[in-house]
Amino acid sequence: MSDLVFLGPSLPAAEAAALLPGARILPPVGHGDLLRLTPGPDDRVLIIDGFFMHRPPVRHREILFLLERGVTVAGSSSMGALRAAELWQYGMRGFGDVFGLYRDGIVTGDHEVAVVHGLDEDEYRQLSEPLVNIRIAVREAITAGAIGPDEGELLLKTAADIPFRLLTWRSLAMRAGSAMDGLGSWLHAHPVDAKAADARLLLRAAATGDPRLCPAGPGDEPVEHVHTTYLEGWRSRYEETGGVSERELLVALRVLHPGFAAAHRARVLADFSGAAPDDPALEELALRAAARLGRDVPVPDSSWLTPAEAGLPPAEATLRLLVRSLGAAETRQISPAMIPPELRRADVLDTVRQAVVTAKGIQAGLTRRQGRPARFRAGIIDAVLAAQWDCDPAGLTAAAWDRGFRDLDQLRELAGFLIGYLRVLRAPWFPPTRPREVVHQ
Repeated sequence: MSDLVFLGPSLPAAEAAALLPGARILPPVGHGDLLRLTPGPDDRVLIIDGFFMHRPPVRHREILFLLERGVTVAGSSSMGALRAAELWQYGMRGFGDVFGLYRDGIVTGDHEVAVVHGLDEDEYRQLSEPLVNIRIAVREAITAGAIGPDEGELLLKTAADIPFRLLTWRSLAMRAGSAMDGLGSWLHAHPVDAKAADARLLLRAAATGDPRLCPAGPGDEPVEHVHTTYLEGWRSRYEETGGVSERELLVALRVLHPGFAAAHRARVLADFSGAAPDDPALEELALRAAARLGRDVPVPDSSWLTPAEAGLPPAEATLRLLVRSLGAAETRQISPAMIPPELRRADVLDTVRQAVVTAKGIQAGLTRRQGRPARFRAGIIDAVLAAQWDCDPAGLTAAAWDRGFRDLDQLRELAGFLIGYLRVLRAPWFPPTRPREVVHQ
């Protein structure tokens, strides 16, 4: 069993490691991190801190996916408390005061736990005060009789009017004036750090085997409808095998395999017509299916055809319209289902996987030498890919469509990591695939 703790400004990493010996302390969680780590049913994922703005936050469905797999997931303090309050019915366990405030609807805004903090080399040092911490301090001071309810209400209203980036005890005192006197005196003797206290509570529960820290079970709402196209797209991007994600594998296959465009065309037309990709009459069947939809003659000024293709025979123009428009519609979430059947072979995929590993190594080397992420200009990307596909750079958009990319911008974004590889090395040799007989119209 492994404990994975996502931690940032709420608690020092050294203290967390002492509270839960053997735990793997990780940076604040963001979108994709849970999928990248792929924890198993015997593991526990403890979410304390997470990114809000610098990176997309962890998605609910990513947590539900782990719960479905039997992983114990618990949260406290900050992002962990927020997600636990939203998903506790499904078996995510919540600990601490902040979690309770969200779960009971007393606190509803994400901004209440947001803070400004330093970078990882600064151990995410907290530079502002979360509104929820002030809320809890005011509540406890009222309970202790240090301030009255009216003072507490004024202090909370004043704090809520301060942007979270600027919210500190000092900025609150400057705006609240004398209303802060009683609370300030009480805090001097009774300091409050609710997020840190909640983090300690969660870590101690994990260390002592608290029975509340358990996988989702019969008493929880069943997790259903998790595997949407969004989740599968995220998995293809973040889950890795041998350091290569499915998304990187598919992008490299599209760019590097010399037969991908033809195989992609056959797969898209087969899906559209209901025929098999290797059916000798595939294109004729696709044209018949298009005719039933009223698309037997292409629109002359269609944006899916280039000016150079204006003189194409109507049948071929229609086929290209189908392949490009239907293929581009798939690209919102890239998944292994987009790999043509004849290329789903171990030898082909092993070849492209090794090419991706080499390309990422070259990219990492360029980044180290430059001291910043290596990125190539659009003109260089276009020239390299046009040479790879043996086409004129002016026709690169059409060539991208024919390989299932949405447009030139998506091609540049997704294939950028391959450019250093293609400038240094040639595309790999791929094992031959069985040619498909095509009936030309």
